[in-house]
Amino acid sequence: MSPEPRLSSVPDLRKPTGSFRLVGLAAVLGCLTGVAVAGIQSFVIFAQRATLGFAAERRIVLPDHASYLRIALALIGSALLVTVLTRLLSRWKTREPIDAVEANALSGGTMSWFDAVGVVIPILASVSFGASVGIEAAVTQLGAVLASRIGRRLGRPRSDLRLLVGAGSAAAIAAAYRAPIAGMLYAYELVLGTYTKRTLAPIGLAAICAVITMWLLTGQAKPFNLPLETQASWSDFPLALAIGLLAALFGIGVMLLVTILERLFKRLFPGHAMRRAVAGLLLTALAIRFPAVLGSGHAAVEHAVNGDIAGRHALGLLGAKTVASAASLGSGFRGGLFSASLLLGALLGQCVAWIVPFFPGVPPVSPTLCAVIGMASVGASIIGSPLTMIFLVLETTGDYDAAIVVAIGAVAASFLTDRLFGYSFATWRFQQRGLAIEGGHDVSRLAASPISGIIKPPKRSIAANAELDDVLRAISTAGARGTAVYQHDGSFTGLIDPRLVEAIEGEDVQLPVVAAELVYETNPVVTPRTNLAELVDIFRNDDRATVAVMDQTDSRALVGVVRARDAYALASHILDMQRREDLGIAK
Repeated sequence: MSPEPRLSSVPDLRKPTGSFRLVGLAAVLGCLTGVAVAGIQSFVIFAQRATLGFAAERRIVLPDHASYLRIALALIGSALLVTVLTRLLSRWKTREPIDAVEANALSGGTMSWFDAVGVVIPILASVSFGASVGIEAAVTQLGAVLASRIGRRLGRPRSDLRLLVGAGSAAAIAAAYRAPIAGMLYAYELVLGTYTKRTLAPIGLAAICAVITMWLLTGQAKPFNLPLETQASWSDFPLALAIGLLAALFGIGVMLLVTILERLFKRLFPGHAMRRAVAGLLLTALAIRFPAVLGSGHAAVEHAVNGDIAGRHALGLLGAKTVASAASLGSGFRGGLFSASLLLGALLGQCVAWIVPFFPGVPPVSPTLCAVIGMASVGASIIGSPLTMIFLVLETTGDYDAAIVVAIGAVAASFLTDRLFGYSFATWRFQQRGLAIEGGHDVSRLAASPISGIIKPPKRSIAANAELDDVLRAISTAGARGTAVYQHDGSFTGLIDPRLVEAIEGEDVQLPVVAAELVYETNPVVTPRTNLAELVDIFRNDDRATVAVMDQTDSRALVGVVRARDAYALASHILDMQRREDLGIAK
């Protein structure tokens, strides 16, 4: 009698790659970033009062004791200070500092303290004296560098390092606006470039801990209070779509204006300090009529949304702030457009609400609702993060109905900007520097992979004067490993090109050829230091099965050969492992 079949044993449970240690590290990172953000915001307020005589971050009108001469001198002093700091930093390192997006895309999340100093200090030296830039780039950079340095110190792998950089950036935005969900989405849309379940706990906890830390240090007041006293209706949906499309065109114009003014400043003023000083004088002139152009404009956002800035005043401030921000960045002041895009969007919405009543038959619109739609739409166009902007409005206003209408505008602005222009402000600046980066996706994994493991010796070797019959016998047994041709002195001539051999063999009359005449006409430069990304590009652009790997010190010495199928297999394996790590799947 046969024994009863046994039940199949329970399969081994897959060991998860998520780590309580990583989540705990993200929580600590969020707290540290919250402290850093609170410190930077307090410093900027203190510095503006010391340099300008008032806190530009908290005012839309100048106080009675304000002096235009003092504002001009402060901005000129900032121009000189930023120039000196830039030269000192260039002596420290020859490269430019990289931000969180570039670090995650090209260096696996590796950042240095130079990247923090090289970005944060010049930004503080700009905004603390009244330049029309935001501090969000400074706080996100500090959070990202702090995360990267802690991760490297603890020996975290590449995937964890990229995740921690995203967590630091999320914590910074969350702390700056007291909006944890917006901070999380900022990390997913810009810094990481994707969302996976594995990243939710570290990113979310870092953002929440940063906000709680800010509450403990500065109270629960948000940078601006945006109460909506109106209910969204069906007629607001086409209005949101129209504002979103208009915001896309406006956002593209702002990004192009920065580049145009940058080129204009370089052509007219050869010195860096002179460019910034001229921009400082321009900001002073604009501040005479529109003081809200100074600083990041947080205070003006609230007044624009609440209707204190409306009509012709909103239109004038919209033009002034656009020129001020573009001139500040184009002349060389350091900072970002995150907060500026929010103010510009709110002003654009107020302008739309002012113009709409002139069209007969159009239902009445809410200026406040138009302002928040514009705020999110312009932010989605310039920053390139529509979900971040939608939830920033939702967390700031607490109005779900309004968030739905806002979402229509932000999505429309993001779509049209992508179709017409193809870049956010960050990726547009990357393109200006020659970097093909579309976001924080890890595009450097192959570039960081050596090819030493797939270099093999050639299968067959023959002399340069070998006849066609000898070549045919050699390639018949060499396969894809190739046949190397050497001179009598041992120097390498090249690899036999099977296509040439096939063409010669197909001739009716046998031609008197030797092996040296049957090698590839061109040999791509491949050495042991060539990375896998470069090698894959060579195989894609050159239809050959094998390439020769040469000694980097002796161009006539063959190290070995690499087969195309080995290169593609290694690339596929590395990308598959990257995807598994991102998904949190055990190896």
